[in-house]
Amino acid sequence: MGFLASYAPIVSAIEKEIRAFLAEKRDANKNPILDEFYGEVEKHVLSGGKRLRPLSMVMAYRAYHDDDRILRPSISSELVHSSSLILDDAMDEDLVRHGEPTFNAVYADKFLDAIGFDIHRYEKGRYWIQRDTLKELFFAQKAISRYSYALSVLGSNVMYALSLEALTRCEFPVDAQLHALELHRRMYQKLNEGQLLDILYESHRANEEEYLAMIHKKTGILFVYPLRIGLAYAQAEAITALDGYAHNMAKAFQIQDDILGSFGSERVTGKPSYSDITKGKRTLLVIKAMEHADDAQKKRLRKVLGYEHASREDVAEVRDIFRDTGAYDYCTSLAQRFVDESKAALPEGMAPASHAFFSGLADFVITRDR
Repeated sequence: MGFLASYAPIVSAIEKEIRAFLAEKRDANKNPILDEFYGEVEKHVLSGGKRLRPLSMVMAYRAYHDDDRILRPSISSELVHSSSLILDDAMDEDLVRHGEPTFNAVYADKFLDAIGFDIHRYEKGRYWIQRDTLKELFFAQKAISRYSYALSVLGSNVMYALSLEALTRCEFPVDAQLHALELHRRMYQKLNEGQLLDILYESHRANEEEYLAMIHKKTGILFVYPLRIGLAYAQAEAITALDGYAHNMAKAFQIQDDILGSFGSERVTGKPSYSDITKGKRTLLVIKAMEHADDAQKKRLRKVLGYEHASREDVAEVRDIFRDTGAYDYCTSLAQRFVDESKAALPEGMAPASHAFFSGLADFVITRDR
């Protein structure tokens, strides 16, 4: 039995909470446009994902209390994670996630349908020679991009607002809810700071230290703070007791994400396995490869990385460079080191079931294939 299969009943309960919560939002608005919008939000949240963040919050809470009061607050971490993914996909102009169209891709199609734009007339050369034809295409593309990006921003904002509501519609005392809200706010701020650094690093040759600091804000805090909130609701003596674990586990998680972004199976991950290469993302693979590549390899990396129309042969050559320079082996070894450090940081005195979960999760994040 796989790691996540062992926790299928809890994941199922979390997904049931998500469906019920979003159904309430959809049914309460009495507006067909908002009905459609909330329907797309729900599809986005439920289209994939392993529910690791809410599951981690539940297991942190259950390290001290064995009840289900934490289930509703736990979905707040999934909602805010989905909020970040909607905006991340729009910023990166990604079209596919978990094998399904991204939120911005869905609304680009909706806008095209709404304006009745007919692309088929461009199949004939006679239309291209008419005056202002290219201008029409330019303005159509600009309008679609603006509209889909705007809807993505609004969708992300709504998801964050919903995460706040989910966090506090619960049976815990008001003072505990206020504490949880403040932790959630800090998480969202740091998450946006991490996204900002990620974008700025596209034009900045970040080193390994800067990269690890960035992924801590972008990935790490989405584990650190849900665990803190779970412990806060459990009234644990120290809500930071799992910080050392979460910091290291999240680093391993992101390094594995980078590896899958260049070496993963598209059939399994649900998105192109060459996307990180053709977008020129400054992953740890790239950082280490550039450190150890010879002049010919560096020249080749600079030519292919970020080239949208790179061929399969180009991508395969970059992967070979990642291997030949030792970048691939370095990243896998570093991820394993972070896993070992995360398990060593688990505090004593936890309920055995929670300790086993967090230990298993650390191993899982570097063995997963999506």
